[in-house]
Amino acid sequence: MPLEKSPYQDPRTFKMTPAMIRARQPFFVRNMIGLAALLGVSGGVYLYTYKFLHKDNDFSDVPIPPIDEKELAQLKKEYEEHKRQRDSK
Repeated sequence: MPLEKSPYQDPRTFKMTPAMIRARQPFFVRNMIGLAALLGVSGGVYLYTYKFLHKDNDFSDVPIPPIDEKELAQLKKEYEEHKRQRDSK
């Protein structure tokens, strides 16, 4: 049963025979329309979800306080020191 030879396949190359191609031909257009519909719906859901989840405006109303040059230099120094310690491990 599962290993029976199909009359619609060439036993040497396993390609479809001309009879199989003729049998499938009337359904090709409808199958492609169905494929396009399924891809369109799933792609639409994916894009909608992607755009909905990437609206990251949670902190847009929170003002960012200005930082002076001394604080920035200190933070950079601490970061470089932390980076060196992490890389040396």
